[in-house]
Amino acid sequence: MSNTQSSRKDRKAFFAWAAISIFYLFQYVLRVTPGVMVEELRHEFTLTAEQFSTFGAYYLYAYSLLQIPLGILLDRVGVRKVILFSIAVCTIGSFLFGLAEEVWVAQLSRLLIGAGSASAFMGALKVAADHFAPGKRGFFIGTTLTLGTFGALTAGKPLVLLVEATHWRNAVVVCSAVGLAIFLIAYKLLPRYAQDVPHEKNFSFERLFKQIGQVMTTWRVVLFALLSIGLYAPLSVLADLWGTAFFITKFGFEKGQAAQIIMLLYVGLAIGCLIMPGYCEKKGILNLGIRICIISLFVLYSMILYGPAMGAITLSVALLLIGFCGGAEMMCFTGAVSGATTYNTGLIIGFVNTFNMLGGAIIQHLVGFRLDIKWDGAMNEHGVRIYTTEQFTYALSMLVIIVGVSVLLSLFLPRMRKTS
Repeated sequence: MSNTQSSRKDRKAFFAWAAISIFYLFQYVLRVTPGVMVEELRHEFTLTAEQFSTFGAYYLYAYSLLQIPLGILLDRVGVRKVILFSIAVCTIGSFLFGLAEEVWVAQLSRLLIGAGSASAFMGALKVAADHFAPGKRGFFIGTTLTLGTFGALTAGKPLVLLVEATHWRNAVVVCSAVGLAIFLIAYKLLPRYAQDVPHEKNFSFERLFKQIGQVMTTWRVVLFALLSIGLYAPLSVLADLWGTAFFITKFGFEKGQAAQIIMLLYVGLAIGCLIMPGYCEKKGILNLGIRICIISLFVLYSMILYGPAMGAITLSVALLLIGFCGGAEMMCFTGAVSGATTYNTGLIIGFVNTFNMLGGAIIQHLVGFRLDIKWDGAMNEHGVRIYTTEQFTYALSMLVIIVGVSVLLSLFLPRMRKTS
């Protein structure tokens, strides 16, 4: 291949990756939206804590359960078709959420948003894996994660200001308009690769199910999938749903300040995802790094939940550290695919991500359920349930339990050799 052809191919791949990464950033904004509209949504729909939790949980249910099917579709249908359809579903779901008058309609819209978001990360990784040289892939994968967390980071304060200046429905409709713009950008930038066609003439469901069964019964893969839950799911519970309300109640922050501070979890996550996986794998301490991060998370979550009230600076440092240690989630993907072949790497990534996101959905639902169990009947002037610091602590103790179990599981990790 000539230098001109190679350069043209790299440009096409870069623009394709950029378009999908913008979509990945956008879906992160939609993911955290309910967390910065807690009071407005609970007042609008007269929600209990468990009902409100469904706005985060239903998103994650759809997102997680579609990981393996969409990974297969990306291989057999092509990136362009899957991503464009996904952006359209996300945008329609967001618009429907802004129009919803009934709780079930809002829940359905969150399912649609979760389903539409499910292909973003895998699509970006597929473009990086298929069209960039091995020396460049790690950079683009890490940058994809950074862009996603940047979306979550920057969403908090602007959304709060937009909600306060207008109405929560207007803020959601604005997000829908952004989704439409991203669809047009992706339509223009995503190329029709020659590889974007089914390539298995003798495709067999029997062979596919056999491959899935082999992955699901491989202890190494299952162990890393379970550990990924402890590393990321508790972070998502705080960042996406309950963190803002908990910090307002326990630490006395204003809503805008709490929403901004909670986003520091994603700053730490972006840094951790970029630094730790490559460094730990190169030094041969991947599993040791995972174990240290899980133990650190156990200590940090315990401090925030059971310790005395913290000032903004102390809490900010703690959240940055939690996010940084949560970046070890990406090391679980690296560990899970070690020794994998090109024929099942995507399947393994989808399997681990299914555990990861589904675990977050279940935990979010359980936190809301535990809050309602402890609710003492207190309500504000708008008829919205009020929860005390003690009630939040009881419900969020689930996070410490999950991380504690992960600490025990991490003891089964074998020692890895240093890579050249």
